[in-house]
This record gives sequence, C-alpha cells and structure tokens, in this order.
Amino acid sequence: MKKISTITLSISILSSILFAKSSDNRLKIYACGITRVAFMKELNEAFSKKYNINIEMNKRGGDQFVLSSVNKKKADIGSGCREPLKSIDSEKNIWSIQVAWGALSFIVNPKNKIDNISTDNIKKILTGKIINWKNLGGEDKPIHLIIRAGNKSGIGLTARELLFNNINQKFYNKAEIVKSSGFIREEIAKNKYAFAIDNVISSKIDKDIKMLKVDGINPTKENILSNKYKLRQALYFYLNGKPKYIAKKYIDFVLSKEGQSIISKTGTANLEEATGEGDEDNLIFQNLQFGIKTK
Repeated sequence: MKKISTITLSISILSSILFAKSSDNRLKIYACGITRVAFMKELNEAFSKKYNINIEMNKRGGDQFVLSSVNKKKADIGSGCREPLKSIDSEKNIWSIQVAWGALSFIVNPKNKIDNISTDNIKKILTGKIINWKNLGGEDKPIHLIIRAGNKSGIGLTARELLFNNINQKFYNKAEIVKSSGFIREEIAKNKYAFAIDNVISSKIDKDIKMLKVDGINPTKENILSNKYKLRQALYFYLNGKPKYIAKKYIDFVLSKEGQSIISKTGTANLEEATGEGDEDNLIFQNLQFGIKTK
C-alpha cells in the first residue's frame, strides 16, 4: 500500500473542513413580525425543499430583537423593516440588504366614517395638534392615538423618518403606548375612535381594521410599486458581515427571479416590479455590494 504524503493528507483535511462548512444543512433565520407574515414562511419552505436545508425561525420578536440576535450571531440571517442604526453599538456593524417593499398604513376602526387623511394631518395627530375627529370631518369625539413603545421599532422609526425626517421625533404624550403592532390592531378593532400606524402587509389581512387613503392614494401593491403611495417602507435582510456558505446561497435565492417571484405571489411588492424613482439601480447596487448573482 502506498503511503499518503503529508501534503496530500493536509489537502485532504482542508478540503474536508471546507466541504463541511459549505454543506452544513441548517440555517437559523430570525424575522420581525411584519416579514414573518409577509413572505418568510414561503421563502423558507421553497429554499428548504430546493436545497434540503433545515431552517429554524423565531415565532416572536421585533426588529430590535432580530438585529440584536444577528449581532450576537444567534441567527445566521435576520429579516426586518428598518435599516440598522450606526449610532447603536449592537447595530453599527450589521449589513443590510433590501429584498422587498412594504409601506406604512394608517388605520382606524371600520365603523369610523373617515376614509382619507392628508400627510399633514397625520403629522398633526401624531404630535397632538389635532385631537378630535371633528377637525378631520368626523364625529365630535376625541382621537384615541395608539403608538408602539420606544422609537426604534421598524414602524415607529420609519414613520418618524418619512414623516418628520427625524428619527427622534416625539409623539403626543397622551397617546396609549403598547408593546407590539398586534396589540395596536386589537385596540383599533375595539375602539371606533382610535388611530394608529401599522404596515400595509399586516393591515390588509386583518378584517377588523380599515386602512385610510393618504392624500387620496390607496396603499395598494400597485401604488406602492409605482411610488404613487409615498410612504413606502423598505424590507431588509440583516447579516453579521458578508454572507458565506448557506447564508450566501439563501440571499442569492431570495434576490433571484425565483425568490422575488415568491415574494410577489404573497402579495408583497418585490424589487423587480418596483418602478419608482431610483428603483432601477437597486438590484445593481446590491449585486455589486454583496456579489449576488440574480438569475
């Protein structure tokens, strides 16, 4: 029997290590409530079936939880609805890559006769300058404003950024504070005079709430894609460094025509369908940044 040389053995061991890393068949993905509802289940099922990969996903938690988990490497990939904040130590080194579009929605009880609201009046409600529905053409009743706790949630931060260009904007100090968007929708369903911010993805599947037109524009998928509805909310994947091995394969899959088609079929606005200003360069930039191969 021939002896195996030291060099040959070393190469063999190195190849085994690399193969083990690249052929690992498990992936842990954490997603915020919005993206869990939007498309993560469908993407995970399709990827798992295609590549025989076991995917573990969280059942609860918002953007801050997801970003913290990615930072601590408790999750291989995160999914959420705001960019990481460079001013926060636990987020400043997180990479983000946009995968789809959502949008802010402004919701009321179905019994509320108001159907349309201006951007200016939204800002006035959120800051306590309008506190009665009669100022909006409604009943002479106080507006029961409901907002998320803190200002770093995906919806809260995006609303502050898009409406006020200030992520630290303070909202009305007499608003009801709740812990999650799920609680917000529950309160809206119970209170004819409540008002809150949500995301169109969650709002459209809840029959107990009504989404308002904003400046006369409905938050439909078509209006979000064309940017006629101006309050679009980018949806992201998060990574702790450049994606490798299975994580890279997953990102490739999501940004491919197959992955984007899956997102679109869930009713969410995907990147390739978007026709608003700047959308044409979105995928090109991401390909250069991450070395993604769309196909």
